[in-house]
Amino acid sequence: MVSTWSRTYTDEVGVLGRRKTELQTSGVIVPAELQDELERKWNAPAIKNGRFVFCLESPEDGRLTTVLIINGKFAVGSRFHLVKTCPERSEGAGSGRFEVWKDSEKYTDVVLLPRPEFYDRFTSDGVPMSNIAVIGEPDHLRSVLNQRCGYQQIGLGCKFCAIESWWAGYTDKSPTQVAEVAEAAYREGMARHVTLSTGTRLSRGKGLEDLVDAARLIQKRANVTFTLNFEPLTDVSLLKALLREGRAAGATTALCNIECFDESRREDIMPMKGKNSIDDYKRVWEACVDIFDHNEVYTMAIAGLGESDESILEGVELAASMGVVCSVVPHTPMRNAVYEDMTPPMVERMMYLYEAALPIYEKYGLKLYGGTGGIYTSLKGM
Repeated sequence: MVSTWSRTYTDEVGVLGRRKTELQTSGVIVPAELQDELERKWNAPAIKNGRFVFCLESPEDGRLTTVLIINGKFAVGSRFHLVKTCPERSEGAGSGRFEVWKDSEKYTDVVLLPRPEFYDRFTSDGVPMSNIAVIGEPDHLRSVLNQRCGYQQIGLGCKFCAIESWWAGYTDKSPTQVAEVAEAAYREGMARHVTLSTGTRLSRGKGLEDLVDAARLIQKRANVTFTLNFEPLTDVSLLKALLREGRAAGATTALCNIECFDESRREDIMPMKGKNSIDDYKRVWEACVDIFDHNEVYTMAIAGLGESDESILEGVELAASMGVVCSVVPHTPMRNAVYEDMTPPMVERMMYLYEAALPIYEKYGLKLYGGTGGIYTSLKGM
């Protein structure tokens, strides 16, 4: 007998999940004239970089599911394109009604979030706030403090990554700048949770120390919770110390992405980061679970990098057995990445992986959208 929890998520995967996966793996073309409007009036600060988010609305309960679109080279010939269908209104988040069409027929309604007012403001040192942090989905602010990567600077970056091209923001952001933007977003009612990420710094803390500093400053200005997104630290004592400081500053969730479980592919895909073994990740996840608890630690596996299905599903189970949720996401090749000429995985493969992963989460008592930060950390994937 299938449990209610498993059945609920299977139904969602079967409807919105397939739609979301088809859009992510195909890309969605946005006409140039609509790009200008989206940039000015809606939450699309990186639209001209080929990155934007919209929401699909559940017909059953009205819940919004966020879809992250990355229009790399693979999307040039996409059959999907965005169309505006609603006149402007002043009804808040529900007023951004658009449709995605497949060729000459409507495919689905979508919702775009309105442009936050703080995007038009500046930090105390004169930087546009939209260059420091952006709304990633409803109630969720995201910032990449160090939008550089030490590995890329020495020509050994992960081949799927183009962190410096993510959006037209400041490459190096200070904790003070991020705190000012978080306060503005919170006071505007746009943010209840903040995800703090970083490109890898060639330091003992790999950049996690900057995230903790930012969380401390934000805590003094805004009543929000945090996800800390970082690379594994080899110094476990330092890792635990930083995580405890982050927890004290309001962090509730840790995100440490492994990206690939396939041992035969890891170092080729990630020349430096892949030198962290799976056992290294296990040590990090164990420390994170000890500090943040079951269902508050996340990782991500990317499908479509040449790995086997078995490695992904075995990895999902390994993580789950430790109380860690592993989201599975399709590889949507980014422009300016080494792998920019690759194609995304087939939709049927993604649906197989999603459906095979669901009973694993259930087996270990995990929920994709559980925990304080879960609704934000797993939305990109399943």
